[in-house]
Amino acid sequence: MSERFTEDAQLVVGHAERHARALKHDYVGTEHLLLGLVETADRAGTGEEIEALLGLSSLQIRGSVVGARGLGTRHAPQVLPYSSRATAVLEQAPLEAERLGADGVEPVHILLALTAVGGGTAVDVLQANGVDVDRVRRSVVGELRTSRTEPPDAPGLLHSVTRVLVPRPVVGRASEIDRVIQVLTRHHRNVPLLIGEPGVGKNAVAVGVASAIAEGRLPTALRDHTVRALDLGTTLADPQHRARGGALIADLLDEFRNNPHVVLCLDGALTPLHLPDGITTPLSLFRPLLDIPDVFVFGDCERAQYERREPDPGLDRLVQPVFVAEPSDDDVRDILRTVGNRLENHHNVIFFDNALEAAAALARDHVPDQSLPGSAIGLLDEAAALVRMRAARSDTPPDVIPAVKQRHVHAALAACSGIQTPAPRPAPAPEAHDPSVWAMS
Repeated sequence: MSERFTEDAQLVVGHAERHARALKHDYVGTEHLLLGLVETADRAGTGEEIEALLGLSSLQIRGSVVGARGLGTRHAPQVLPYSSRATAVLEQAPLEAERLGADGVEPVHILLALTAVGGGTAVDVLQANGVDVDRVRRSVVGELRTSRTEPPDAPGLLHSVTRVLVPRPVVGRASEIDRVIQVLTRHHRNVPLLIGEPGVGKNAVAVGVASAIAEGRLPTALRDHTVRALDLGTTLADPQHRARGGALIADLLDEFRNNPHVVLCLDGALTPLHLPDGITTPLSLFRPLLDIPDVFVFGDCERAQYERREPDPGLDRLVQPVFVAEPSDDDVRDILRTVGNRLENHHNVIFFDNALEAAAALARDHVPDQSLPGSAIGLLDEAAALVRMRAARSDTPPDVIPAVKQRHVHAALAACSGIQTPAPRPAPAPEAHDPSVWAMS
């Protein structure tokens, strides 16, 4: 969660997690954020404003959310993962605040983010009760704009082409996270470059850095910063920027130089960019800033790209490689349990433990083009989609949550790669002994 969240916005997130635990859900979804908004409004004395805006009372909203999701049956984990849509909402909320010229993220910006991201249980609940989500958004934006004495400034280029890395718990990458922070705070050669095979978890390390900054577990120079990720290749391929590549890069460098509270993560730092002036890389384009004190940049790339790079002594003296290897078997299992909760919420399934074990083992042996844990996560995603599709085509009642088992992971591997592996067989039942045999012995 961005440090720009005000105390009231943090209360929304805290109430959302409390509601998730009270309902025995093992994730935090958009419906829990909606409940957190309602409770925060009630405690702040603005609950009537929410009711007037949505046309629903607090009790109606709570009843509809509980009716839509029901009660869980399992104990919630110590750290509740956020669903993909809930994560997107918390990433969108700071952008809504910036667009409206606000100094910090308030609960109303979380409500706007819910309407901007769309979908999810929260929006489904509102629409089922006759709420026009688009009308709500227009009303809120209009009210916020008219309440300001000056029209809000448009968000800067840096904020429009980058995305905030939302802090969340990261399993098994403490040494790599600490290494990145250590390099960033060096006086020389302070540009960490995460190098690893596809799927090894380079983005997880970047998210871990954002989490360390949010928690204040780092030197003073990096405190009160936000980690923003930039995929320059995708940005330059956007039709609205394609014709002004050079001007866009110049404006981006200038804005980043003058923004003292951003740590920039370059996705695909060594990916070739075909510009009118020739072929270059994102890291090379940012080279003019890498020697400036208090400008924090790190990047990631694949090992093959790093090994094929053209030698550049001037750039190499600024960059410190940080190699990211596959996590240990224990860490892979912990990662799969954490990510499995998100996949369960997305697909509305349950993973058996043997499915997680099978995904890790099969991915290690039969998916050579991607490393763990990414390859195992992909197999779990494929298996869950397979099970959900079969359940939809069968006579399974819609309220029954299907289970993903070991055999489904084997089937998913065959479906996505054509690799046939021996499906596990159930253990044979013990044979009954003939009493006469015992008597004769």
